[in-house]
Amino acid sequence: MLSMTTRAQTRLKEALDSQSSPKAAVRVVAIRGPHGCVHGWDLAISQKEDPGDTAVQEGSIRLVMGAEVAEILRGATVDYREDGLGIGFVIEAPNAPRPMHGQEGCACDT
Repeated sequence: MLSMTTRAQTRLKEALDSQSSPKAAVRVVAIRGPHGCVHGWDLAISQKEDPGDTAVQEGSIRLVMGAEVAEILRGATVDYREDGLGIGFVIEAPNAPRPMHGQEGCACDT
């Protein structure tokens, strides 16, 4: 379903270990534009799972997400990068629908 690079697992484990809670997980949320287009992803520490959430265990890391996000992220990879473009987590989601800017009423700028 969803995989993580070793770098991403290491950085996420550091964040989770700082929470001192065995139930802590990483929640993945889609960042949407004003017309519903997916513009990116947010990762946050979560202490609970909501009804209907999908959970993915990758090594010692537990990712949780809503069903719609889980479907979009099928086949995706979570990575952690430090390069000329920035520092942080990147999700490569090859199956995510591309924004249809200028079509069907979408007027998102990016």
